[in-house]
Amino acid sequence: MARTDWKDIDGTVASVERVDGRGGPTFTVVFTYEVEGHWCGGTFTTSDEYRKGDSVSVRYDPRDPDRNDLSVKEGRKKWILWGIAIIVALLFLWARLS
Repeated sequence: MARTDWKDIDGTVASVERVDGRGGPTFTVVFTYEVEGHWCGGTFTTSDEYRKGDSVSVRYDPRDPDRNDLSVKEGRKKWILWGIAIIVALLFLWARLS
């Protein structure tokens, strides 16, 4: 089943763990959601701050409700931010050398 056929549902943040690093804090977020009486969940890491009880939008596979792509979206966001940072650094370096 293509991810375009997956369904959207609201999930709830169950817990958040803050990790302070060189680049600032990151948060490991545990979330849960219910599909037809079956509780599912997952985790993702983000630089955005969440709190227990916050709502998150989850896209899940209706044939296997435990499969979701919320963490995939967050992972893409992280790579996009790193890509932008690298481009800015290269442009800055190029401008100083010109």
